[in-house]
Amino acid sequence: MNLSYLDNWWKGTEEKHYSDFAKPEEAAKRAKEFADIAKAGFKTVRIPICFSAWMRLDPPYDWDNPKGPEMADLFVKAALAANLNVIIDLHHSEFDGKVPAAASTERIVALWTRIANRYKDTDPERVFFELRNEPHDIKADDWRQQAVELIKAVRSIAPRHTLIVGFHDWNSRQALIDSKPFDDKNIIYTFHYYDPFLFTHQGSTWTGTGGLNEMKSVPFPFVKEKMPETTQAAKGKWVENLIGSYAVDSRPEKMFEDIKAAKDWSLKYKVPIFAGEFGSYSEFATMDDRCRHAMAVYSAFGKLQIPNTWWEWDGGFNMFVPGTTQISDCMRKALDSYTTQN
Repeated sequence: MNLSYLDNWWKGTEEKHYSDFAKPEEAAKRAKEFADIAKAGFKTVRIPICFSAWMRLDPPYDWDNPKGPEMADLFVKAALAANLNVIIDLHHSEFDGKVPAAASTERIVALWTRIANRYKDTDPERVFFELRNEPHDIKADDWRQQAVELIKAVRSIAPRHTLIVGFHDWNSRQALIDSKPFDDKNIIYTFHYYDPFLFTHQGSTWTGTGGLNEMKSVPFPFVKEKMPETTQAAKGKWVENLIGSYAVDSRPEKMFEDIKAAKDWSLKYKVPIFAGEFGSYSEFATMDDRCRHAMAVYSAFGKLQIPNTWWEWDGGFNMFVPGTTQISDCMRKALDSYTTQN
């Protein structure tokens, strides 16, 4: 399970390069949710953290807001106390391009030097380091070169901790398949799976132009009579292509084959893989449709023995019965399908 909060940089003020986005009192309240996550049966929690907002933009890259890393410490300790394995995930290091040079190799190496020193004494069997969430707007070779430098920096400090590394193009499944593993032997390779995107992100306002924000009540899987009309904003845009292929893309058999291609990559190179994010936006999809989608993905992961962390515990992609903090019965069945497939 992912627990989002320490990644929400956009809640800060631009003048302070968003370093004030998280509040200690709010973090203290949220830290209590790790016990709820463990009680719900999850074994591992991925903690997305925007450490980048708390570090100065210029050398020597000191902490700009020391209270930030202390909130990260609180989350890690609370998760371990709940007997959860912990993935410390460097999230939004580039602020989606709003802060120039924030994701330069020099700066992210400095950032990971600080993070690794901070957590080097944690149990390497229970704490994992994810080097960078969803690298994007970066060439494959440039990301690979940066990743090599990050691996080198972390390994000089924490030689035994397992690293989690994805690839360019937002940690996409295809980017994984198109890439090769690194030389380090203690890496789990990650990809994110939000297919079919028309369903999982329907109505979302953060996906840019193309009209996806106006596509609502998309069923899963495709049912012609239930499909909403293509909006004017989507016509001629990338979203219209998603609509055109949705009848095929939403078939569980197609989804299984897509996920299997990632598993085939791991078998080819004899390296482990992990699905760090998947799920569906809850505001405009019905719970029944969301559960059918979750069932398709969880059962595929189960058959292929791919570990995973759902996005997210209590945000817009949650599993809860609307208006509650209880996982719905059909979501619980989807979760259970993972283990019953093994």
